[in-house]
Amino acid sequence: MEERVLSFINGLRGRGVSVSPAESIDAVGALAVVGLEDPDAFKSALRSSLVKREKDLAVFDELFPLYFYGLESSQDISDVDDDLLARLEEILRGQMAQRNGEMDPMLAMLVLGRGGEWESFIRQAAAEVGTSQLTTKLQVGMYTKRIYDVFDWDTMQNDLQELLSMLEEQGWSQEDIEEIQRAFEENRDALRNQVRRFVEREQARNAVRAPSKQRVDYLMNRPLSVLDEIELQQMRKAVDVLARKLRNKISLREKRIKKGKLDVKATLRRNMQHGGIPFELILKHKRMEKAELMVLCDVSSSVARVSQFMLQFVYTIQDCLAKVRSFVFVDDLGEVTGFFSEEDIKEGVRLALGEADISYNSRSDFGEVFDLFCEHHLQDVGYRTYILIIGDARNNYNDPRTYALERISERAKGIIWLNPETKPFWDTGDSVMGDYIPFCREARVCRTLKDLEETVSSLLL
Repeated sequence: MEERVLSFINGLRGRGVSVSPAESIDAVGALAVVGLEDPDAFKSALRSSLVKREKDLAVFDELFPLYFYGLESSQDISDVDDDLLARLEEILRGQMAQRNGEMDPMLAMLVLGRGGEWESFIRQAAAEVGTSQLTTKLQVGMYTKRIYDVFDWDTMQNDLQELLSMLEEQGWSQEDIEEIQRAFEENRDALRNQVRRFVEREQARNAVRAPSKQRVDYLMNRPLSVLDEIELQQMRKAVDVLARKLRNKISLREKRIKKGKLDVKATLRRNMQHGGIPFELILKHKRMEKAELMVLCDVSSSVARVSQFMLQFVYTIQDCLAKVRSFVFVDDLGEVTGFFSEEDIKEGVRLALGEADISYNSRSDFGEVFDLFCEHHLQDVGYRTYILIIGDARNNYNDPRTYALERISERAKGIIWLNPETKPFWDTGDSVMGDYIPFCREARVCRTLKDLEETVSSLLL
């Protein structure tokens, strides 16, 4: 049970619920006192130990049944008559003893209709198949078939025919034999339904699980443009993991700054009256000033994926910044800051990539976008404001209007440009990257999650 509880805690962390090691120990200790007899007390003990914020209760209630509720019996289980069941159960026990357990025990479970006992067999079959890579709903059907096929249906069918022949020889009525045959066939279908529910639950558990450190390290160096659907889901969780780590680093730095640093000269002067013995320490405090960030994301098809993860990253650490404003563009500019006013960052990203007040199917025009930014938002740029631009600078042979970017750079603390294309492709074809570089504090290649993390870290640390 401790292993299941720790797995549940990792699931909570994967969904953004903060659970410390001390709270994990408290949860295990509380369960040792409460026990497993009362499900409500069990759940309450876990909730009181692990949940501190009201907004996390919904996540707890959503994940709890994925880890601690057994599979319910199928509603379509076919059961035989009670009298017939008692006689059949005695025959099956005799058969199992006579054959030294060689008869498949799953056959007895299906014939007798004991759906509540199927889960242990399903778990054993799932262990043979392995479900660690089951992360998307598209895989549910495939894994259902794999687990279902682990059962030896040919042997079970032969054992069933042998059993029915024996019952016929013993004088059982044809009606009873047909009822047993029907129960087996209907329960075989019910088992498949229960296997599917098991797979759906495992998929839901895997989908909320934070990727391992090794997996995060691998994903960080994978080009975002080549990720498949499974890797995309894992990448979204990896972004949360990295953002939380960066936020913790920033918090530690802020604590050190607040505490202050020893001012050696001032301390020596103050303690001259004590013969130079430092009875009084003088600390010097550095002024903390959080940066403001304006993010301009190209959401044309070639760059949208980088923009997606940058928005998720930035808004996960937004409490470390004085202010965050975000914009998306193709040949028009739309502000999407309001999409992130709610708690759900992923929903904000989805809206930003598809429902801003711009045309998503146009051809990129960076010059027009920078002109629009100067016209409507330049007055909001201050000496603490970093402008973070994500785009490939492919301008479709339009006027780059470099004067607009120059005006922005004169007011901002700095412009950081992230380009998903490697440098050999800059200034080829319709790329005007070279025209914009003189007005940027930095221009970086950004193709992986590692590139995103390093960029944001350099701004904040």
